[in-house]
Amino acid sequence: MVSNYADTLDALCEQDMASKALGMATAMIDSLVDKGDKTAAMELGFRTMQSSAHNDALVNKVIDLIEGQYGEAAWLPVLKQRSSLSTATVGAVLEFDQLRRYTEGHVVYHAAGWGEGIVEGFDPETQEITVHFSTGRRSPFPLDTLLDSFKPLANDDLRAMKLLHMEKLQDEAANTPAVMIRRAASLYRGTITSTQVKKELAGSVIETKKWATWWKKAKTAATKDPWLKVEGTTTRPIFVLRKKPVSLVDEASASLHHQNNLGERVVVLREYVKRSEDPEVREQILELAGNTLEQALLEKQANPEGGASHAHILDGILFLEEHGRKASVSAAEELRALLLEEGGLLQPTRIDMLATQASREHAVSLLPQALGGDWAPQCVATLTDWPATVVEKVADKLVETQHGPEILALWNRVAPYPKRHPLMTYLLGKYYSDGIFEGQESCPDAVTIVRVLLHLGRVLNEDRKSNQLHGRLLNRLLSLLTGKRGLLDKAIDGISRDDLAQYVGIVARAGEDFPQEIETYLDRAVDRLYPDILAEPEIPFWEKDEYIFTTQDGLKRIKEDYRVLVDVKIPENAQAIGAAASLGDLSENSEWESAMEEQRNLTGRAQEMDGEISSAKLIEDQQIPDDTVAPGQKITLVEEGSGKTLEYRLLGPWDATDEQTINYRAPLAKGLLGKSIGEVGEMPSPSGPVKVKIEAVERIV
Repeated sequence: MVSNYADTLDALCEQDMASKALGMATAMIDSLVDKGDKTAAMELGFRTMQSSAHNDALVNKVIDLIEGQYGEAAWLPVLKQRSSLSTATVGAVLEFDQLRRYTEGHVVYHAAGWGEGIVEGFDPETQEITVHFSTGRRSPFPLDTLLDSFKPLANDDLRAMKLLHMEKLQDEAANTPAVMIRRAASLYRGTITSTQVKKELAGSVIETKKWATWWKKAKTAATKDPWLKVEGTTTRPIFVLRKKPVSLVDEASASLHHQNNLGERVVVLREYVKRSEDPEVREQILELAGNTLEQALLEKQANPEGGASHAHILDGILFLEEHGRKASVSAAEELRALLLEEGGLLQPTRIDMLATQASREHAVSLLPQALGGDWAPQCVATLTDWPATVVEKVADKLVETQHGPEILALWNRVAPYPKRHPLMTYLLGKYYSDGIFEGQESCPDAVTIVRVLLHLGRVLNEDRKSNQLHGRLLNRLLSLLTGKRGLLDKAIDGISRDDLAQYVGIVARAGEDFPQEIETYLDRAVDRLYPDILAEPEIPFWEKDEYIFTTQDGLKRIKEDYRVLVDVKIPENAQAIGAAASLGDLSENSEWESAMEEQRNLTGRAQEMDGEISSAKLIEDQQIPDDTVAPGQKITLVEEGSGKTLEYRLLGPWDATDEQTINYRAPLAKGLLGKSIGEVGEMPSPSGPVKVKIEAVERIV
């Protein structure tokens, strides 16, 4: 009671109402004296003066109470002299109050090693004080040493209570556990971690074997304690003592006023719900969330062009639905408003505007309700445009609702460039392995699927060290190829020599750090099926059909053509497909059919170009013979019969930009490659083969 009364006096003094506090304190002290509780009266007097509320009458009254309380104590004359109590000043009284805390029955603390102990004796003649420490040791100290090196602990200090009032602490632990956290936090300047709480209480106040049960109860109580602010996470909370009491719900409500928009408010409310382990408090915060959202909906209704965004409103609705509550607007309705433009064109990337991954995945589950009956064709047509955060969820939703076979339409769009669509390429392989595409006429065979997936593995392996997502996807790909699904087994069963050699070539170009599992698997397959693949004799570089040899300029030229195709023509076609899908029924939609036909042509060419570029080798890097017709040479020919001299440059397919440059893969070069100076070769002409003599050879790259 006296402690609560003193808190009120402190509050009055903080508000510059010291005179009112003094009047109330004087009346209370007189009342306590009349009731015979002089100890409480003296303590209240000390506390009042500490709050800077005092006058001479109060000073003299407290000195009288000191004489009455400690008149028989042997140490009283010593402390009166040291504090100059005879001067009857506020400073002297407060100095005495500090000194008396080093007398019998009080607890002192030595930070440098002795720890806390109870003062047991005071010898007024030698002015030595005996301290009984919590370790069990008793030691005498000169009073001056004690004053210089030891700190007196208040009666409500956790360390003092462990020595003097353990039963009270254990009662508090059982009935008001949040108070125990407050006491512990006071030892750490008002901020304490869960680890520090355990250090202060487990084993000393709370039995170790009962800690887990008590801790669960204490955390819940802390979220409801108005004097504690809970930060951190649910598993690792941090407790902060407040200067003024406030409930978690009040704290959440106050925090909302500091947020700039509804999205930020929803994020804050999510955090408060996570922090609350008490069902009643959680419901109050959810009620606050519901009111906040409904206010935003009213503002949106009054001003459709302003107010909260559809993404923020949807975040709020999904948050409520996750906790079993409904808003006045359905999540599906708001999701439709978020994803569709006025013309009905689907904008998949907008789903990433939602604040949490849980909200995005929840939104994906609502796509059928949000987009209506043609949701699946719209999602399939735009599947490569969905963000990486949800594309797999969208694809799985299509499979789950029996629309999986329709995803196969993406094969020609995705397979040519796995680097652009790594996750989608993997998913197509996974769905194939799971039998989703079984029975589809346009479904590639296992050999083709694995060839594309090996190219994907090469792409992922290139940047797995700098891209964690690619590293994880590579692990999933390895599992798909060599794990229980056994996709490599399906492809190798009955594979041709050329296809297996192509697999080996892809892995060889992937680098030394390519996953060893696949390389080992292929080596065993080669050894078992076609041992000669790895034992082929050396052949001229231009006869290696798995590579395309070109100059630096030629490679630059084809890459630019590929960029225009992928970045300009195919996206324009995708927009045309989306626009056609928005027109409704696809069965009689000529725009849809025309756009899809163009897509097949474009993606087919892109796939072809991607494969060509990935297999390109520079002529400049090859060992070009000095006296033999080979790519990278300028050749001089003499036509037999006419004696006509001809000069050509023999380069790659992307270098043939004029009539004097021959593609080494063209029929015109076939009868010349490998011929030495002085030998006779053949060149095709409209009138039949023409014999030519190799007159000279000159390297030009």
